[in-house]
Amino acid sequence: MQQLTTSGSFPHGLVIAGTTYTRFDMREALLADMIEAEVESGGPANAIHYSAQLAVRQLTRVSNDQGDEFKGPFVVAMVKKRGDFTALRQAQIKLDDMGNGAKDDSASTGTPSS
Repeated sequence: MQQLTTSGSFPHGLVIAGTTYTRFDMREALLADMIEAEVESGGPANAIHYSAQLAVRQLTRVSNDQGDEFKGPFVVAMVKKRGDFTALRQAQIKLDDMGNGAKDDSASTGTPSS
């Protein structure tokens, strides 16, 4: 099965090692990403921190108009502005919607998975 991906733009940009990146690519979250994000964030009571931890695990690349790109690793501290975090959250929601709309593997056999 092919992994779902989406792209987006940061309204402010992530500054990494003095370079500002204004675009990003993100992949769908894996169960391992979700578990790691929950552990790192301190649990479900910390929803914003959890979402941020998950987002940096889903990022695959950031780039800019000058052709610069950075492929990670990404950490929450790189996301400074609320608008940039919102762009990541919107991409996460889009990926969730795409995944929920996709046919699951059991649809091809007609039998539910156990």
